Amino acid sequence: MLLVSTNHAQSAAWGFVAVALPSTLFAARLAMGSKTPAGGTYVFLAGEFLKVGATVAIMYAASQVDPNIVWWSLILTATVTLKSYFLAFFLR
Repeated sequence: MLLVSTNHAQSAAWGFVAVALPSTLFAARLAMGSKTPAGGTYVFLAGEFLKVGATVAIMYAASQVDPNIVWWSLILTATVTLKSYFLAFFLR
């Protein structure tokens, strides 16, 4: 028996993409490194601001592209995805 509709599944996918895509790009940029400690700090702070902005932009785009978005499903999936990063960090 299917417990959720396709709208819930699509919203959950948007939530995952809204967190995973900017975080992956942020991690890739950090992996490239910086030549100076001050530059590394700048890259980190600027990357965090861009990551948050990209997450919000993707969520806004999702609301424009998909009129049947289920917000609680999107937010719940985004939150679970964020928490999984903490779990992966501590188990590393």
